[in-house]
Amino acid sequence: MAELGVFLVILGSGLLGWFILNRPRPARFRARPILTGSALEFLFRLKRALPECTVCPQVAATSLLEPLGVGRARKAALSRIVGRRVGYAVFDEEMQLIAVIELDHRPRLTRREAECDSYFSEAGVPVLRFRQQQMPSVSKIRSSVFPRAAATVQCAEQSMPDAAPIEFKPRAAIWRNTLNAHS
Repeated sequence: MAELGVFLVILGSGLLGWFILNRPRPARFRARPILTGSALEFLFRLKRALPECTVCPQVAATSLLEPLGVGRARKAALSRIVGRRVGYAVFDEEMQLIAVIELDHRPRLTRREAECDSYFSEAGVPVLRFRQQQMPSVSKIRSSVFPRAAATVQCAEQSMPDAAPIEFKPRAAIWRNTLNAHS
């Protein structure tokens, strides 16, 4: 009879422990920076180079492109751009898309990037790519976005000198304790 009591105590404590460890926990979240490092610095350069434009980082391609057609053709075209993001979308005062700008980390385009570029070129939106290792100047960015206004670039350059840059201070990286991430 004592053995049965010990068995029930062990079984009960095991079940109690299992229920305590497997109880539903509320979801926990932490704020995450959308841009860090050179991508954040490039955003500040874009804002300086294009003060009359609105620059939005990390925009979904489905927000910028609308597939044409009906039925299966439309669904197939939409499935090609779902889940894709562009680095920076540049809009004018009326929020019309002027250009898509990418900050590349690799020297060559991947097939996926070239395919996405073709979708934007089909829609009449230029895609500009700059290398992260060779960060472009403010005047280079402006002349790339507005190629016809190259004569006014020198005037704009004089009004926006590179001598007074926007202060860029990278935030310290958040240390993540991966051992206790789920507690």
